[in-house]
Amino acid sequence: MSDTAENDVPITVLIVDDEELLVKSCGQILSSEGYSVHTEGRGRNALDFVRRQRPDIVLTDLMLPDMDGLALLKEIKKLAPETLVVMITGFATVDSSVEAIRAGAYDYIPKPFTATQLRILIGRAAQQVKLVRDNASLRDQLKKHYSFDNIIGTSDSIQKVFSVVSRVAPTEASVFISGESGTGKELIARALHANSRRSARPFTAINCAALPDNLLETELFGHEKGAFTSADRERRGLLELAAGGTFFMDEISEMSMELQAKLLRVIQERKIRRVGGGEEIPIDVRWVSATNRDPDQAVRDGHLRQDLLYRLNVVPVKLPPLRNRREDIPALAQHFLRRYAQEYDRDNLRFSSESMRVLVEYEWPGNVRELQNVVERIVSMCLPGQEIFPEDMPEELSMRRAPNGKAGAVAAFSSDLPFHDAKNDAISIFEKQYLSDLLDRHNGNISQAARNAGIDRKTIHRMLAKYEIEGRD
Repeated sequence: MSDTAENDVPITVLIVDDEELLVKSCGQILSSEGYSVHTEGRGRNALDFVRRQRPDIVLTDLMLPDMDGLALLKEIKKLAPETLVVMITGFATVDSSVEAIRAGAYDYIPKPFTATQLRILIGRAAQQVKLVRDNASLRDQLKKHYSFDNIIGTSDSIQKVFSVVSRVAPTEASVFISGESGTGKELIARALHANSRRSARPFTAINCAALPDNLLETELFGHEKGAFTSADRERRGLLELAAGGTFFMDEISEMSMELQAKLLRVIQERKIRRVGGGEEIPIDVRWVSATNRDPDQAVRDGHLRQDLLYRLNVVPVKLPPLRNRREDIPALAQHFLRRYAQEYDRDNLRFSSESMRVLVEYEWPGNVRELQNVVERIVSMCLPGQEIFPEDMPEELSMRRAPNGKAGAVAAFSSDLPFHDAKNDAISIFEKQYLSDLLDRHNGNISQAARNAGIDRKTIHRMLAKYEIEGRD
């Protein structure tokens, strides 16, 4: 018996055909596979059933006594867009099959077909149904997981990012995220989607640097049968499959200028042409893009079209590198420590004050992703209940320290204090030491110090007053 029978709610299949023998044999085959099978001989009756019961899959003949199978398909897609429709074609012609796919059919099966062919095709459709169900059941969890409250960071720079993203998420505005590798660009993109009106639809991501240009074009736009040597059947691209959802293009500046021109046309006209095709197909996606380059510099260097940047950069979001928000490192490190301690069954792990100082003073060229990987590596080598000292950490952390890194930058807190009190003490000591060193490097010039640190002058003035440190404008 197939996996479908093991679900709490069986997958329902409606068979629509006026050939009693075919309906009976198909029903027996699918019932033995664990599906809940219903049958109808006429298209109008099938529509009434779809309206009442919303079956997961409809298997219907292209030729029905009271209506055309394609007309039935179109009505079903209006009534129940999530229902997958498989067409039985008595005339195994390219035209009828292609027309069915274009009208929204999941797939087609030509007569005569074997029991094995039917099982495979409906099994594939059932996997799609289960995926949709899983997505629906996980949607609330994802919303909670990608809540802005759960993205860790108390620094002014990251709080500004959260403020912008939380305001723009419910809108349809295109967002362009820039930042070094590892700063969390895809995390922000997923948070945008999870908190948008499109959260019930797909979040589709593609890394433009991971594919050669010809494959990237096919992935984006799809292709027609015969478009190239290995194109043995029509294939929909990711932009079609992302219908109604969010489309995230990572490292967009790595896309060729020629393909960028084609993408610009798609964004402007909201239509695509499959590779090898002439028909224009409407698309509906929200655009979120990202690059690890400075966008303006990428334009000047010829890596990014300026007109494409104008289209995508409606709301710019710049993620700060981790070295420019060191006050967030203790909280991030503790978060990853708890996460991996639970995952690897290492209870009661804790960082010593010396090891936390090492984490804060490290430059983190790989940003938050590197910090996450380092903490996972540390936890995997620890024993339950262990206190983590610098000698338990990767050697490279001590070899690449921040400029003017000094002992005690975040070490002076007591583990006897409640967690939040100890964290506040550590942050205060770090902020005071960091600010003093920053102003020393810029001879007390607040404007220069703010530019170098990537924070506002107002933030520096606030900290100067808080810690009674002198500076000058």
